[in-house]
Amino acid sequence: MRILKPEIAKEREEKILRMVIQEYVETRKPVGSELVAQKGLPGVSSATIRNTMKKLEEEGYLYQPHASGGRIPTDKAYRFYVDYLSKIQKIAVKERERIESEYKQSSAEINRVMAQTCRMLSMMSHSAGFVLRSSVQDLSVQRLDFIPLGPYNILAILVTEEGVIKHWPFRMNRAVSPAWLMMFNHFINEQISGLTLKDAQQVLWESLQKGVADGEGFTELACNILSEMSSKQRREERLYIDGMSQLVETMTEEEHGHLGQMMRVMEERDRLAALLNEKMQQLEAESANKIDVSIGSENELSELKDLSIISSACKVGGKTIGLIGIVGPKHMEYNRMMSLVNFIGEMLGTTIRNWQASLDLKQRSEDE
Repeated sequence: MRILKPEIAKEREEKILRMVIQEYVETRKPVGSELVAQKGLPGVSSATIRNTMKKLEEEGYLYQPHASGGRIPTDKAYRFYVDYLSKIQKIAVKERERIESEYKQSSAEINRVMAQTCRMLSMMSHSAGFVLRSSVQDLSVQRLDFIPLGPYNILAILVTEEGVIKHWPFRMNRAVSPAWLMMFNHFINEQISGLTLKDAQQVLWESLQKGVADGEGFTELACNILSEMSSKQRREERLYIDGMSQLVETMTEEEHGHLGQMMRVMEERDRLAALLNEKMQQLEAESANKIDVSIGSENELSELKDLSIISSACKVGGKTIGLIGIVGPKHMEYNRMMSLVNFIGEMLGTTIRNWQASLDLKQRSEDE
């Protein structure tokens, strides 16, 4: 009897495991030892492959749904496979050109670009795409402008250094003139430009507590407006999801048994948004762009145990402005999906940086 060296035996096991995973991803059918033998292990008998697959099952990498049938990968097997794909492959040329074309035609409004990114992720992955925006509270203010809508009504327009534009209507408790509003506009931008909304509120509140006089009550008004802006933005939708129907179509018959629970989590959004926000905070600490992959039971929400989440933080100027990714079946093409999320994240970041540069140029022109 021939005894293999441990490293050779391990190499064979890993190769067989990768072949089982790749075959199952392609066919979504349990994989038998005979098929593995036909696919590319010359000189290795079906009996040897069968024994190896049995060993892999005992170690928790494979699962045999029926005693007489083939085997399918477990979450542990998919984790091994994803870790094996440590280097992200380049995206296919046709897909790259298609994505670049979409962004060239994109709107110059950040919320529409985010929604477009979500649709693109779904369309090209045939799964559910998502984009989670960072809270406006954590973004740096480039400028805050006020436009009169009448004696008592104004429109606040916030432009962040990351390219996000938000606007909210406000009703004043007294009539204000355009000249007065212009002075207030100048005052508040001198105070908060370059700060996050969260820090800006703190700075203004401390000035108010110290009794710093400004003659017109600008500090108190600025505190109230920023507080109300924070309250309004917390109620706004931060999570975009697209492609639920495509996700359902890619799921196996066995996975459909948990479809109701999964759909509720995706539609309610609050718990999913909290999970993705936690991922975004973890990735924010990474110095380089990183792809995060959560597989089945690794997801904190039990309703997502039949799904995998691939995500990447979108950074502009070193600051995280959002999280993008896909939610798909565990039997997805991980190498292609990871490449897709990585490239679309890069394109989104480039689009926002270019837009930010154009805003800066416009601002300098206005100042001159």
